[in-house]
Amino acid sequence: MKHYLNFKPSILFRKGSSFMLKTSLIILYAVPISLAIFWIYKYYATSSVNTFYRENLKQLDVRIIKSNEAVNKMRPLADDIEKSEKFYADYRKVTAVGQTSWTTLFNRLEKLAPAEMRFKSISIKPDKLVRVRIEGETVSLQHLTRFLQDLFAEKVFSSPNLKSHNRSKSKDSETFDIITFSLDVDYAGEKGELP
Repeated sequence: MKHYLNFKPSILFRKGSSFMLKTSLIILYAVPISLAIFWIYKYYATSSVNTFYRENLKQLDVRIIKSNEAVNKMRPLADDIEKSEKFYADYRKVTAVGQTSWTTLFNRLEKLAPAEMRFKSISIKPDKLVRVRIEGETVSLQHLTRFLQDLFAEKVFSSPNLKSHNRSKSKDSETFDIITFSLDVDYAGEKGELP
């Protein structure tokens, strides 16, 4: 076989070389065709799975809607829930007052109060914690300040709030000034005392 440029090629093809050519052509065409078949199969398999899940999702949505309707029928009205919450809050307030030990509270206040301080009245108002209102008098503003600092330091008391304090002359003696005060403080109770 002569080459087009009129020289004899150095490599001569044997008779078996056509087999190699056919094999390479088969590989060249077979690989893309097999890949195309694989991707077509995968596409149809995925679409069938998607269709299956889409149908089941519709059924699931219907069942969820039915179960939500059943739950909503069993759920009490908003007014009833609000009444129950109010009743529970009132119950907690009553139990807070019932479980508050006056003796423990008085002992705690007696330990914190300076010797120069005298309480005129102590009252409680139930809330989330027991709100204690203290009215009293002392001879020095330093004693009142120290008492407030001690209330802040105690764990069973929180949010001490000095409502008012006034300086006035003592009725017994003109030389001494008396400071009357009123303060509020939340009392959490001793350990395990309040709910």
